[in-house]
Order: sequence, then C-alpha cells, then structure tokens
Amino acid sequence: AFVFNFVLKIKIKIIVLFLCFIMVLGNYFLKEQRNNALKSEQEQILLWMNNFNFLKDNNLSLIQKEKDLFEKDLKDLREIFKKNAFEIGIWWFSKEKEDLEKRINESLK
Repeated sequence: AFVFNFVLKIKIKIIVLFLCFIMVLGNYFLKEQRNNALKSEQEQILLWMNNFNFLKDNNLSLIQKEKDLFEKDLKDLREIFKKNAFEIGIWWFSKEKEDLEKRINESLK
C-alpha cells in the first residue's frame, strides 16, 4: 500500500511499478536459492557417500596393487636421479628405460 501510494504521487509511475516488479521477482528467486542451499553437514554427508561409492566401485586389492606399482616406479626414478650423466646416457638407450616408460604409461591410463 505504501509503494502504490508513493507511485500515485509521482509522474513516472510506469518506471516505479517496473522496478517494484523486478524487486519482487528478485526477492522470490533469492528466497528459492536460500531454501535450496545445502548446509555444511549435508555437504559433508554427500562427500562421505561419494567416497564410499568410490571404494565400493573399485576393488581394494586392485587399488593396493596400483599403489605398489606406483611406489616401484618412484623408486626406479629415484635410482635414476642418483646416477651421473654418463650412466644416464647409457640408461637412456637401455631396455630398462623402455620398461619403465611402459609401466608409467600404463599407470597413467
């Protein structure tokens, strides 16, 4: 009633009515967003459920096997870094390099 009383007293009634309409629509959509927003506890529960789905979908022994292969590849890389330039040059053309490269590519797939 206050808004309409104010609108009737000024000359640019259409603009004020349009702005009021925009404010009402904005308030409606903001209220919808506030009601649909998840609380932090709900987000945490969803995160836990997603983590359990990941474990349920993957076989734990397969995950352990992949972890062991990854650790082995890292140990091989550490040994390569301990070599001097001449040994790395020899290693570069060896079959050991090709095997390591294949294992790393398989791990990244």
